[in-house]
Amino acid sequence: MHALRLLLPGVLLLLAACSGGPHLPFSSDPLQGCFATSARKPAEFRIDKEGGQYVVSFERDGRWQREPNALTQASRSDIARYFRDDADQIDSALIRSAGGFGLFHTKAGASLKAKAGDSDYMALLLIGAGPVYAVKCE
Repeated sequence: MHALRLLLPGVLLLLAACSGGPHLPFSSDPLQGCFATSARKPAEFRIDKEGGQYVVSFERDGRWQREPNALTQASRSDIARYFRDDADQIDSALIRSAGGFGLFHTKAGASLKAKAGDSDYMALLLIGAGPVYAVKCE
């Protein structure tokens, strides 16, 4: 009984983290949440799911501005276009069909050239491609 009382706060914290609240950095869906080009930066873009479709919003001048077109879940062939030699290391991805944006979630243990060791994400942004970090949504 004493051990159960010691475990209860940890279980409650874990359940709260899994609820996907707006101030938590992670969702049960790895493609939803807030992201930044550095783990120490505030969120620069966020992915939400509205009406069954993924949408991206960018932080501009202190406000979130939603992009008008929904993102599509990338097929294996779409992923192979972006990661020709390493497509098997990408778990899932969202892309903008018109181009210019993509969010890629890597598989555990992925060793892509440009992947940061402390992030499971890569992004294609207008400024270039590289690692991004899941960060707290504020």
